[in-house]
Amino acid sequence: MSFTPYTTYRVHYPSLKPGYLMKIGDKFYMVITVRENRKTFQFTTAQAKTPLAIETAAPAGLESMTGKLTKNRVVHLQYVGIDAGTPTLYWGTEPLLSKDVEETIDATRAGISNPIAIDRWSYDDAMRLLLTQAAVTINYYFQIMEYEVVPYEGTPTRPYLHLMSNGQAMLVESEETAKTVSMLGRTA
Repeated sequence: MSFTPYTTYRVHYPSLKPGYLMKIGDKFYMVITVRENRKTFQFTTAQAKTPLAIETAAPAGLESMTGKLTKNRVVHLQYVGIDAGTPTLYWGTEPLLSKDVEETIDATRAGISNPIAIDRWSYDDAMRLLLTQAAVTINYYFQIMEYEVVPYEGTPTRPYLHLMSNGQAMLVESEETAKTVSMLGRTA
């Protein structure tokens, strides 16, 4: 099966270009390389809040699912599609789709040809997806943007993307937006 996203896919989550700036915590970083990745893997057994991160034993090769500033890597998890089952996704300890309810996805609502948006940013191993699923074979298809970044000295005079500790991002285009971000209290 192939991964065929919505027609508005590129418009909804455009990729950043080299030279773009990000603010993480109190530091700025500049994008120097952009990589588009479509990660596919399969679970065939029951999983209980299994982290999709570097330390995951199986399936192997999930390092690109999380960012790691010590490796100059920031990851934007954009979309996921599945081909069967009804897994539940989490961002850290909270359910992904609702802060109060552990909602499942299925192949009708998040199929390969109509993936569901994740829209979470990761710059640390702790910022990761987890999943729970029953004992059924499920193929997962992720759309991921990986950014190689380097520290940027000084304060930018142009727009930058502020990555918050909850995995959300906010485009800061003015001093007023910067004040709003600081009032949110989720600036890591």
